[in-house]
Amino acid sequence: MRSTFHTLEIGKRGIVAQQLSIATTGHNITNANTPGYSRQVARLVAARPIDYPGIHNNSKLPNQMGMGVEVESITRIRDYLMDIEYRNQNTVQSTWKVQQETLGNIEGIFNEPSENSLATSISEFWNSWQLLSKNPGNSDLSSRTVVQQKAIALTETFGHISSQLKVLDSNLTERINVKISEGNNYVGQISELTQMIKRIEGLGDNANDLRDKRDLLVDQLSGLGNVQVFETDTDYQVTFGGTMVVDNMDSTNITLGDVGALTNGEIKGYIDSRDVHVANYRQQLNVIANTIANGPVEVTLPAGTILPPGVSIPNAVVDPANSRKLLNDTKYTVNGLNGLHKLGYNLQEPAQSGLDFFVASDGSGTITAENIRINQVIKDDVKNIGASMRTESKTLPNGTTTEVALQGNGDMALLIASLNEKVYSFTQPGSITNSATIGGYLQSVVANLGTDADHATKMLENSTLLTSHADNLRQSVSSVSLDEEMSNLIKFQQSYSASARIVTTIDEMLDKLINGTGVVGR
Repeated sequence: MRSTFHTLEIGKRGIVAQQLSIATTGHNITNANTPGYSRQVARLVAARPIDYPGIHNNSKLPNQMGMGVEVESITRIRDYLMDIEYRNQNTVQSTWKVQQETLGNIEGIFNEPSENSLATSISEFWNSWQLLSKNPGNSDLSSRTVVQQKAIALTETFGHISSQLKVLDSNLTERINVKISEGNNYVGQISELTQMIKRIEGLGDNANDLRDKRDLLVDQLSGLGNVQVFETDTDYQVTFGGTMVVDNMDSTNITLGDVGALTNGEIKGYIDSRDVHVANYRQQLNVIANTIANGPVEVTLPAGTILPPGVSIPNAVVDPANSRKLLNDTKYTVNGLNGLHKLGYNLQEPAQSGLDFFVASDGSGTITAENIRINQVIKDDVKNIGASMRTESKTLPNGTTTEVALQGNGDMALLIASLNEKVYSFTQPGSITNSATIGGYLQSVVANLGTDADHATKMLENSTLLTSHADNLRQSVSSVSLDEEMSNLIKFQQSYSASARIVTTIDEMLDKLINGTGVVGR
């Protein structure tokens, strides 16, 4: 006869197993909205049967007696390959997100087209010279003052855009350092969790919740840069941009020297934004500023031009009576507005020439958007603006004569105003074209900026879709479905009640056996 307590043990094991399944289901339901949580399942298996004791198995009765159900393990549902795909896509998305944001900021700094843009300042500057060509005399200096003020406004516009790009450069550098610190924080937490996981799983248990937390941190780290995870039964390693940052129990901080190996991620996005995009548009701004001042450009000097002393033009036809006077219109290549302005004459007596209109505030030989300034001599006295290309002799009260600018001649101002339509040679490193007008070059820069920003926006949209798709795929495997969990809850509840009914039945049988037998004849 089999032991009655055997069936009682089966009922008890059923109660315990279903109770643990209900607890696991409850854990899933309460963490349905927890970031990084993976649903868990209680793995139920049939308990190992026992043999009915006996030397020989001569009975026709079954000797293998089942022992009910056991919970083999509580495991989380997670697809390792889907994690890899999500992290790769997340890294790419983070790169384009940063670059799209940076290019948007650069567009805001250039602010083209608008009333306060660089193109507007350049156009107003050329127009002021056109106005001066109509009123170059000594009696009314208002046109010269307009040229002076528009030149100051132009240099301030260059300086403002350059300073804003410089601030953006500094901010990007600061963000790189912040993201490195953030990455090291993730690395430290991943290392601590790895130690706890190894300690728990070394005792034979599954550290499901701790693994979820660790995977969530790895997901967040993947947003900063390329992450690879290598895991075996005994090892857990994480690399960041090729550098081993977690090696089982050991961790290594991320440094600036490590980020050079990154190919994607927020940190890479900030580095490219700073060293490629911001640096490029700062350089383009410098090219425009220096070319306006000193860029080679061919002009046509009108017949009758009086060349300043010491200036000679090869193959020019000059007046035999005055070697400085051109008899024909003459093509000549000058070095920007400065080179052309040196051929003109101001209102000082005697007439002066050879004055740079724009200079570098720091005294360097190269003019940039940051250091371009109007010559202080012109800023102090607008009479030093050279608007004329002809001179005449003037008799002084003492009877001597001196050379002065011809009153009413505005050839130089008109020639400078025409620079708006002249094709310059862009010779500085990094120029996007070899020759163009100043306005055309600026339009090309703005067009390139718009193209870069549009490309970054489209790449961000594409990478966002791919990242969402990868996340949806792994969520379809790992996330908690409340409908499914509620169904499981009902199923386990019914199984629990049935197991409890087995115990109740055995209890009634034992009561009958103990209290209802052996009373015959009493």
